[in-house]
Amino acid sequence: MQSKIMKNKILFLDFDGVLNTLRWREHEGKNAIIDRFGYSFDPESVANLAKIVCHQDVGVVISSSWKCLGLDEMRSLWKERKMPGDLIDITPSETRREVISQTTPDEIRLLTSKGHEIDMWLSIHDNISQYAIVDDENCMLSEQQGHFMRISPIIGLTDEDVKKIMRILKLE
Repeated sequence: MQSKIMKNKILFLDFDGVLNTLRWREHEGKNAIIDRFGYSFDPESVANLAKIVCHQDVGVVISSSWKCLGLDEMRSLWKERKMPGDLIDITPSETRREVISQTTPDEIRLLTSKGHEIDMWLSIHDNISQYAIVDDENCMLSEQQGHFMRISPIIGLTDEDVKKIMRILKLE
């Protein structure tokens, strides 16, 4: 079953290590802003995210473990924190039973990785022309490596990262 998304360029986004950085948490210390979702995101990383998602053909799909809260809660987070860009979806969290029953334990680990979840999401959306994956951990499939931007969990999303992601999404 194919599905159309109104955006044709997708940014698969992790939170911890990308927007939720060690630098920011250490800087905030006792003065940390905490809302119902937890610590606030690093404003510098959020500003850099805005440079990418300000393009009207780019949509955000959450691949972060935070997606376990569900799409409605992720949309609430996006709205309450005044996040930039259009949050359009979250990646699937479960691998189909029939796939798991035909694999070894090592293969199951790979099938339930973020890379596989992103692959599953892309397989049901047929109009995506470009995508980029932004994460602080590399658990992507080999065919996704050209779309992957590994972020330092200490400093988060930087200007240099933005330039590389924009090249991946062909936004230059």
